[in-house]
Amino acid sequence: MNQKSMTPDERFLLQLYQTALSNGDPLQEMDSRVIAKAVGLKETALKNIVKHLAQANFIKKSDSFMLYLTPHGCQFIREHLNGDSLKKK
Repeated sequence: MNQKSMTPDERFLLQLYQTALSNGDPLQEMDSRVIAKAVGLKETALKNIVKHLAQANFIKKSDSFMLYLTPHGCQFIREHLNGDSLKKK
């Protein structure tokens, strides 16, 4: 699946996964603002995406900006967003 055919939520999840994985642990806590900037999201969109991804149990928030992928979120990425999109950065 190429990046243009992905929803903003999927792009955010994928970027979160790739950034955390490049730091050594896909479940590592990350700053949501850094991830949002990397995928071109504005603050309002970021808040909505984080809210919905947390409700779907793909991410957990540890404070207002810090969050991390849940095992469920990692599984989703590996099963649904794999292939070319995981190989590209």
